[in-house]
This record gives sequence, C-alpha cells and structure tokens, in this order.
Amino acid sequence: MADSIRRAMQDIDLGFHDAPISLPVEVVRQAAEENRFILIGRPVMPRKQNLRALIATMPRNWGLEGLVRGRIIEGRRFQFVFPSEEAMDTVVRRGPWAFADRMLVLQRWTPLMDMAMLNFIPFWVQIRGIPFQFMNRDVILHIAREVGQYIQMDYNEEAGSRLEFVRVRLNWNIGQPLRFQRHFQFTPGVNTLLRFHFERLRGFCESCGMLTHDSGACLIHNGGQGNDGDDDSEDDAPENDAPGEQG
Repeated sequence: MADSIRRAMQDIDLGFHDAPISLPVEVVRQAAEENRFILIGRPVMPRKQNLRALIATMPRNWGLEGLVRGRIIEGRRFQFVFPSEEAMDTVVRRGPWAFADRMLVLQRWTPLMDMAMLNFIPFWVQIRGIPFQFMNRDVILHIAREVGQYIQMDYNEEAGSRLEFVRVRLNWNIGQPLRFQRHFQFTPGVNTLLRFHFERLRGFCESCGMLTHDSGACLIHNGGQGNDGDDDSEDDAPENDAPGEQG
C-alpha cells in the first residue's frame, strides 16, 4: 500500500508547465537508427512465463545470442531489438514461438503500431477434409476467413488434388477459443466436417480451447480455481529467473 501511494504521488503534474527540453538531433537520430528493427510481444499466461527468463532465453533459441537485445517494458510486455531486418524477419517466419510451454504474442513494432495487434498470434493452420471436387483458392479463402483473420495461403493449384491438407496463415485472436473442427456446408443441408491443425501450437486449455489459461484455471473445468491472468500488484516486484522451454 505504501509503495502504491509513493508511486501515485509522483504522478502529479509537477514540471508539466516548465519549458520543453530539446535533445540534440544527432543523438535522437542515432537512437532511432539503433531501434529500427524491433519485435514487441507479451506472454499469454503471465504467471507461467517469467519475463526475465524469457528475454534471456529467446535469443539463444533463435541462434542470435549476443546479437539480439531483450528488454521488459510496461504492461507486462517485452521487446527484442534486432541488428538487421533480415534477422528479425527470419524469426517471424519461423514462428509462432512459445516459452515455458505456452504461446507468445510477437509482432513487429513501429512507432505508429496499433497495439491491438498484441492480441493476435499468426499461426499456419492446416485445413483437412475439403472435398476434392470443391478444392480451389476461392473455397479455401472463404473457409479461412470464417475461421480467423486471413493473412496468406500456401496452396498449389496443380498439386491440390494430391494434398492431404491445405495451409493458410491466420492471425488468431487470443481472446477467442481454439477450434479444431467445424462443420461447413458445400451443398445446402449437407454437413462436411473440416479439421484444423495449428502448427507449432503449445499450451492451451483442453476444456475450452483458450490460450490464456490452463485447465486448472478454467471456469468450465473446475469453476476457475487459480488465475493465469495479470496481477498489477506484481508489476514492480522482482522476478525470479527460471528456465523456460521453447516450442
């Protein structure tokens, strides 16, 4: 309580009306140059994913230890600063990523970034069960847009009839439960069951499909005992380093 009061006291506007201070142009330019290539992210289960361990571990998992700098920022979020766009794009292409067996939200940061993007994880999703007589890009596109936020498609028209599945890349809203099966009607009144396999998926609630909590914290499973969500009271508390796992 005392710490909260002391922090709140420093939120008053002393100094707000003082004359602004201009920083040297070259200093600002150099700082902007060093921070051009940034990924910003957040854990989907903050209580299970230690931020200090996360920023120490992920560069090693990417094979970029000593080249990528990680830092914890406000709101239980983190950033990784890359030496080049190529290195950053390689990490993005190899994603999505997990830490401590739970998924991470990881998006490219820009000064004008819509922070709502930190609610989305881009997954490659395999769609299985589309009848071959209906297999084409338009059908796949319509299915993908019904399932999630469409990004791109990996489909070869010539090889389509020989594939066990097609792949689409979707931005998945972590506020929505995963769905691995859905009925679609290619012919009115006739249900066809399609199955969806999320590549590189780790850690989700097996009761409701949410990425943001385990089954032990699920209202459906056991009335919600426990809590995997944020706890603002821990924002300024030191975090114990703990080993993590990468998926």
